[in-house]
Formats: sequence, structure tokens, C-alpha cells
Amino acid sequence: MRELGQTGKVQESNMSGFSSEPSNSPASFSGEGHLWEAVFPLIAFIVVNRFIGLLWAILAATIWSTIIAFQRSRRGHPIGRFLPIVTVGIIARGIVGIVTDSEAVYFGIGIGIKASVGFALILSVCVRKNLLTRYAPEVFGFDEEFTKLPIFRKAMNHIAIVVGLAQFASSAFDIWLFNNASVDGYLIIRFFVNWPFTTVVILGSFFYLNRRLREIPDFPGLAAFFEQRFSNMQSGNKNRRRSK
Repeated sequence: MRELGQTGKVQESNMSGFSSEPSNSPASFSGEGHLWEAVFPLIAFIVVNRFIGLLWAILAATIWSTIIAFQRSRRGHPIGRFLPIVTVGIIARGIVGIVTDSEAVYFGIGIGIKASVGFALILSVCVRKNLLTRYAPEVFGFDEEFTKLPIFRKAMNHIAIVVGLAQFASSAFDIWLFNNASVDGYLIIRFFVNWPFTTVVILGSFFYLNRRLREIPDFPGLAAFFEQRFSNMQSGNKNRRRSK
């Protein structure tokens, strides 16, 4: 039985308090194009690893993931601000995986990053510097005055803790799965378990935040802001295409 951490070659991969600037929408969580973006690196890794080897599989997955990161940024998704960090992280992980020629190291880095994100979220709540509270306005378009409301901060603290614990749970599952499945099995099962799990956590957080903010008088609901921002984003994309 393989243990995570070992090395070895793969044998198989406008009201007060609110504003509406362009950003993301629920549409980003669904759609054939986005699903294909998520699935293709998985398929590429398995196929290339099976017929050519681990090094080329890591290279293929790294290149494709980097391309997708740039494409999502150009479409106006939130990854734009963190694109340099995300891209460097993807490339660095790929390089380490290639240098070590180790499936455990390559996948372990991803698991470690996931657990680190969970720890950072929970720690940020404990030190009263909630990362989600800080960056939520960029997604929803709330102004600074609104984000100082106690009800908003309390709700975001709850969400940050839940998301952090979910990251730990997902990391633990990944470690168990890695140690009890082939690499192909690990990749496939992890995708079909973690993807719906992550979707449930995101949607659950969205509905919880919406329910709590409904306690604010005249709050129109998060869906209204998503729709407006998505409409603005589409208009912005059309204007950019016309200018070209």
C-alpha cells in the first residue's frame, strides 16, 4: 500500500450600502464549458501518464491548467486579481513534480495547499482578519460601509469556519484515497467526490449568507446582485470585442 510522502513513479495522473460593479455570477459554477475545463486536465493526465509517463503527464496537466487560468481571467472571473500567484503555484507544483518524479510529492503538494487554505481561513477568523470578509466585496459588490455591519461580519465568520473545516475534511479524504487506490482511481474518484462536495459547500454558503442578510431592511437578495453584475460583465465583454 502506498503512503503519501513516498516517492515512486506512477504506474498509471443602488441603494445605500450596495453597488454593482462587474464580477462573477452563478453561471460560473455550471455550464458545459466550465465542466470541460475542469475535466480535461484530469483526462490529459491519465492518458498521457498511461502511454508516455509521469513527467509528460505533469507537464500536460500544468500547461493546460495555466491556459485555463488565463482564459478565466480574460472572461472576468474573480481569479483575475490572483492570477500571478495561481499561475506561479501551478507551474511550481509541476516543476517539483517533474524534478522529483514522484506521484506522492505532486499530489501531496495539492493536498497540502488545500489544508493550508483551510487553516488560513480559520486563523483569519480567530485574529479578526477574516479573509472572506475582506474579499467578498469584490465578488458581490458591497461597499465598505456595508461590510462593517455586524450581521455581515458574523455571517462571514461562520462561513469561513465551515469552509475551512470542509478543506480539512477534503484533504483528509484525499490522503486516505491516495493511500488506498491506484493513481487513476485516485484522480477519478477524487474528482467525482470533491467536485460535488465543493459545489454543495459553495451553494450552502451562498444560501446561508443570503438568508442572514435578508434580515437587513430592503436587502434585495444576493441573486439580484449576481444578475446585475453578470449583465454588466456581459456588456463589458461586448464593448471590448467591439473596440477590437
